[in-house]
Amino acid sequence: MENLRQIQTASAPREQGADADRKRLQSMLDSQPWGTIALGPDGRVVAASARACAMLRMPIPVGVPMEQIFAFCLRDGVEPYAALEQGREVEIEGTWCWLKLTRVEDEEGANAERDPCYVAASVAVVDISPVHRSLDERIASLRFLSHDLRSPLNSIVALTQLEEMDAATFAQCGGMRQIGELARYALGLGENFLFSSVVGNLERRDFSRFDLRATLRELVPQLEVAAVYRGVSLRLWLPDGRPAWVNGLRPFIARALQNLVDNAIQASTAGATVSVTFKLVDDLVEIGVKDAAGGLPGLHQKRRIDSFDELAQKTSKGFGLGLKLATRIVALHGGTLHAEINEDGGTTFVMRLPSLIKQQHAGDAAPAEMPGVRDSVRAFAAGALK
Repeated sequence: MENLRQIQTASAPREQGADADRKRLQSMLDSQPWGTIALGPDGRVVAASARACAMLRMPIPVGVPMEQIFAFCLRDGVEPYAALEQGREVEIEGTWCWLKLTRVEDEEGANAERDPCYVAASVAVVDISPVHRSLDERIASLRFLSHDLRSPLNSIVALTQLEEMDAATFAQCGGMRQIGELARYALGLGENFLFSSVVGNLERRDFSRFDLRATLRELVPQLEVAAVYRGVSLRLWLPDGRPAWVNGLRPFIARALQNLVDNAIQASTAGATVSVTFKLVDDLVEIGVKDAAGGLPGLHQKRRIDSFDELAQKTSKGFGLGLKLATRIVALHGGTLHAEINEDGGTTFVMRLPSLIKQQHAGDAAPAEMPGVRDSVRAFAAGALK
């Protein structure tokens, strides 16, 4: 009898210590923003957070085998540990959850047999419903994009077939010019989708410093190929070689500039000139794209346009969509974009972006030397703006 009392007296501190360990473990699991189930070496539950019970819609008592808890998502013949280590996406009463098992490395000196709170593995239960909804929305958007692209692409295919069968009718339908406009419209739809998809997830840390002057210097020769094909003279006016540092996404800014210059080239007739100017004024970098193509619809009445939404809705050529995209890119970088009538009766697009360094006013500069057609094709093929 005395021996029994001694054993009970000696075991009491151990039981109290075990209870304290269980409480600490439970408190730690309940503090996590996801559900967690702790498992022992035998695969039985050591502890489970309240959130895990709520997300799995079931009580999870201590000592229950893991196969009983996750029977609904385990396949016959597959070892539970191995199956859950790969991760499982499951739907539970309208909520999508991600189940992921992680093994716990043995600690030196730990005794799994004597320690009732010994954890050999844990299963995280994470609510991924927002991610799942976002993925569904993205898939739906892709389906809409595929539907919208079908019309211009089908028209391009029809025109190419018509060119082989009836050259005269092909010419009456617009010929290669019409194919080019349809192709640009299709590209505009794709660009708009990509931009909209990316912008929602952008943060300031995604921005980086780059030299806008160097970007423009690389971009314009690439567009000279299209200008030569159209019989348009493309001129670039740059100040001295000082860098013009801006903060942002270089590929996006380059794409906005490309849209502006390409639109001016496509709107111009053979023999016309498209000029691209570059100025550093105080804390702004100003780029102008000037043509003599007669002005945008409604520009002669308004004299200045800074919203291109109506133009995007009216035009079927894709020009308005490209301008709308350019406006959104510039606004994303804290800049402005507007169109105004110039002295030649055409349109000048003025893009202004904040500079990282306050600049002295740069006077007019001589036009930069433009490369020949072969150099332009080489630069275009090299993809300087990748």
